[in-house]
Amino acid sequence: MKPHGYGGSILRVDLTVEKITIESTADYAERFVGGRGINAWILIDELNPSVEPLDPENMLLFGVGPLVGTLSPFCSRVSIDTKNAFTGGVGSANCGGHFGAEMKYAGFDNLVITGRAERPVYLWMRDGEAELFDANVLWGKTTWDTERAIRQSHNDNEIRVIGIGQAGENQVRSACIISDRAKAAGGSGVGAVMGSKKLKAIAVRGSLPITVAQPERFIKAVDRARKKVEQFPKAKLYREDGYYGVESYHGSPAWEAGFRPVRNGQDDYWDDEKIRKVAGDTMKRYRKKILACFGCPVGCMPWMVVPDGPYKVEGEGWWNNSSNSFCTRVDCANPEAAIKAHLRTNQLGLDGDNASVVIGWAFECYEKGLITKEDTDGLELEWGNHDAVLTLIEKLAHREGFGDFLAEGVKAAAERLGKGSEEFAVHIKGQDSVDGIRISKGWGFGVVTSPAAGRHLRGAVHSFSPEQFLSYEDVPWRVYMQEQYKAILDMTGTCLYNNGLLSWETEASEAAARHFAELTSSLTGRNLGVERLMRIGLQVHNLEKAFNSLHGGFIRKDDYPPRRYWTEPVKSGPYAGESIDHDAWERMLDEYYGLHGWDKYTGLQTRQTLEELDLKSVADRLEAAGCLP
Repeated sequence: MKPHGYGGSILRVDLTVEKITIESTADYAERFVGGRGINAWILIDELNPSVEPLDPENMLLFGVGPLVGTLSPFCSRVSIDTKNAFTGGVGSANCGGHFGAEMKYAGFDNLVITGRAERPVYLWMRDGEAELFDANVLWGKTTWDTERAIRQSHNDNEIRVIGIGQAGENQVRSACIISDRAKAAGGSGVGAVMGSKKLKAIAVRGSLPITVAQPERFIKAVDRARKKVEQFPKAKLYREDGYYGVESYHGSPAWEAGFRPVRNGQDDYWDDEKIRKVAGDTMKRYRKKILACFGCPVGCMPWMVVPDGPYKVEGEGWWNNSSNSFCTRVDCANPEAAIKAHLRTNQLGLDGDNASVVIGWAFECYEKGLITKEDTDGLELEWGNHDAVLTLIEKLAHREGFGDFLAEGVKAAAERLGKGSEEFAVHIKGQDSVDGIRISKGWGFGVVTSPAAGRHLRGAVHSFSPEQFLSYEDVPWRVYMQEQYKAILDMTGTCLYNNGLLSWETEASEAAARHFAELTSSLTGRNLGVERLMRIGLQVHNLEKAFNSLHGGFIRKDDYPPRRYWTEPVKSGPYAGESIDHDAWERMLDEYYGLHGWDKYTGLQTRQTLEELDLKSVADRLEAAGCLP
């Protein structure tokens, strides 16, 4: 009998020999709950460190938590994990939509993909069964056209599809995986890994039930959570404005906190006039409706329409990061061009965050005279040239001309070009990093120390009070706690950005965690209180840290900001002159490692800590590899 709250099975697919096997989820769920937790264990337990990210032997894992597909609010997330195509360490991505729930209804909690197909294929899952189909006719299509073609082939418009576009096919390092046309699992080059396996897409349709251990208790927990959401003052803002509603007014702290680097990070504050052109209040005129992921009582995804002109386009999505990637980083204040860029990256399966970093770097190289039009296929990479940005997006995804030069990421491009361009190549542990980190210290420290390398979905502190931006006080502790709270969200399948509607806070918190602990406990019948879930979260974080040691060789020196942010201050705005205090950063690292029980001199884990977390086998592997202090 399958465990309550789960699809019940893990599907394994070896694409090289086209072998499909199924095993029970139960033992994995008992230790690591689900989603990212189960993925993390399988990845470190089974993947040999000698395997390169784009080798057939690399693993690509998809996981959904127990709350996905239930009445629990905000629970639609799919965790995708692999060996990072940028760094060689842990690679992690996440997306919402409806694919995760449908995967559960088909009877599967996790997918483990290995090998490389001889020809392009897609995986079809239906009610406990799976089959590989030829995808030659899909190869070369956009993510949107791929979804449409698969639905037509099976004569079912309710099929859910997750897959890659041309960027993934061409193994561009910044390729992402797209679900439901707009939900991007970005970062870590997960789309490149999928493309290296010649796996174009995964399609699913399910009708199997998810059982509930304690139905009455679960329904009460659902009702409490949904009532709390309805009382949240900003729930109405989300519904009316979509996700960009949180940045809808000029002068919002989200703009002032320096989360959006300007001109490749030369500054962290944009001109007021330009902000007005792309802030949410202005973008409203392009929004036609709001859509929601599975089980979301709010809905934060705007359907954007540019009705005519050179940037005519229509589709789902405009996120907070869009105003970073396609506006501030390249100094473009044309809202219609930015919408076009965002939707086009979705079609091509290109992570706008990663891609904009290497594009911004190229613009700065052009500004400094390090490259010319002869290098850029005739493009004038001048700040604000939105048409050049759109052209580079196409070239990058297809590895055409100058786009091929950029396709390995900013670190590789800077090393190849040289000429001092390495100084402003913004990456962390080798992965292109989109986030500004000089002003908000808690945000920055969490971004830099993330095992996923420069991503804000682990320990980054989402503080929106101006008095907290500059403070180093309690930053290590807050990051340490965020790592555990966010692990709970990823293991259960919960949306990070909307979970705050349960606590009325801007970041993951104990208040929200208690809701999800009660939901998970009543659903599964297990005693999964907050303290228990946080301990499992620590285990998962340590699994990823250990993976980085074994596969990436990362130590303390890799937990420092990119050179630009380490040496250059903010130039304008209310925080002009602000920079990172080197001594304070060193103290924060010491304290952070101490909280984790890691060695402060090397940044490596200790046997004692790992054994206290019941990870002795991991400690043994680290010791054998010389990765313990």
